[in-house]
Amino acid sequence: MEKFVFYDLETTGISTAFDQPLQFAAIVTNLELNEIERVDIRCQLSPHILPSPKALAVTGVRPSQLENNNLPSAFEFAQKIQEFTEKWAPAIWIGYNSIAFDEAMLRQMFYQNLQPNIFATQFHNNTRLDVMKMVFAVHAEAPEILKWPINEKGKVSFKLDQLAPLNGFHAHNAHDALGDVEATIFIVEKIKKQRPDLYQKLFDARDKDRNLQLLKSFVPVEVTLRFGGNAPKTYTGCFCGVSKNNNNMVGFFDLDQSDPLSLIHGTKQDIMNAMTKSPQRIRSLRLNQANTIRPASAENFEWDHLCEVIKDNTTFQAKVSQCLSDKYSAVEDADLAIEEKIFNGFYSYSDKDILEQFQTSSWRQRLTLLGGAQDERIQQLGRRLIAFHAGHLLSPKYNDTVQEFLAEKWTASALDTKWTTIASVQLQLDELEEGGFDETLLSEMKAFYRGRVEAQGCSFDG
Repeated sequence: MEKFVFYDLETTGISTAFDQPLQFAAIVTNLELNEIERVDIRCQLSPHILPSPKALAVTGVRPSQLENNNLPSAFEFAQKIQEFTEKWAPAIWIGYNSIAFDEAMLRQMFYQNLQPNIFATQFHNNTRLDVMKMVFAVHAEAPEILKWPINEKGKVSFKLDQLAPLNGFHAHNAHDALGDVEATIFIVEKIKKQRPDLYQKLFDARDKDRNLQLLKSFVPVEVTLRFGGNAPKTYTGCFCGVSKNNNNMVGFFDLDQSDPLSLIHGTKQDIMNAMTKSPQRIRSLRLNQANTIRPASAENFEWDHLCEVIKDNTTFQAKVSQCLSDKYSAVEDADLAIEEKIFNGFYSYSDKDILEQFQTSSWRQRLTLLGGAQDERIQQLGRRLIAFHAGHLLSPKYNDTVQEFLAEKWTASALDTKWTTIASVQLQLDELEEGGFDETLLSEMKAFYRGRVEAQGCSFDG
């Protein structure tokens, strides 16, 4: 039986690589949106992370919750969620803005806690949808379905905490993971009831293999995209190539452009310009990003003709494929932090076996297992976990190195630092105070950060 897993995370901040989930909530339903099961799990703060004060202010998480020893550790939390994914596979994993944020955060949590399957929501015949992208399509194609909140800039806001209440969901406990899941189901149900035909098209887009098959049929297809703060727009196009080094990235030829034949018969530089200059005449679509790819809703003889021309011009397709590869060439990873090396290749079968054994072993056995790992990422992340959970198994020198690492990480002053530092904590606390944030909670936060930072041998002026 096919089913949905609606889910949401509340986190320590907005960096998918350098923050962590603090809460995971999910509601499993059948395709008629009738509830089957719900879960709501919280965890402790990881030792190496300074949470963003603004994130805590938004989610309402009190500092005392972050250090509650009755909650599972982040490692145990990751194990519980991995088990949950296995229990309900196959399923349609679905959330609100889940592809860009929750999915990436979940993947990082699995990776950093040495779970065997970091792509748990994508493997085991799972598929995925993103309700925010569905809402974009509704706004572009059937705006009468929903009422649209307007932000302070006079533009439509697509934030769930504004969209759901305006459309009648008054029980929304915003910025609580379970509350956001309930609000997401409400929005989906509204679309399903109001426009079942459009809902079915968006539902069908859940399967990336189906989307690739549709694209490779060389017929006009459409997808709704949103860029920046602009209104979502539906584009009609045709498949025109696959990246040579990423099978999930395809070229999407805009069928409404002027003088399309000159581009089809153009040079490689013409094609690269069409991908990089505005307006884009060839867009890159990622099949694994749950885009709302669907058959074109209107018939157009010229579109059909252009698709046939592209289908027959294999030279053009080859140029597009090469340009897609060149445009998204691999980033040098020499200076990447361990968190940013998540996509630096798949683990070997022997390393996967080690990860499986790692889950049920003692910390002493885990340390021994790490000695047999071939991938340096497993060794580095594994030793970090052991330092956090069983530091007595490691040498004093190594533990001193971990402490130095934390102090250096938290005291970093570079403007482009990707994680929360002491300096950014102090700045955010000042901003909350100036904004009239609750004095009692603010006092709790300051005491929490001072204790956490000074325990690491660092100073705190907040």
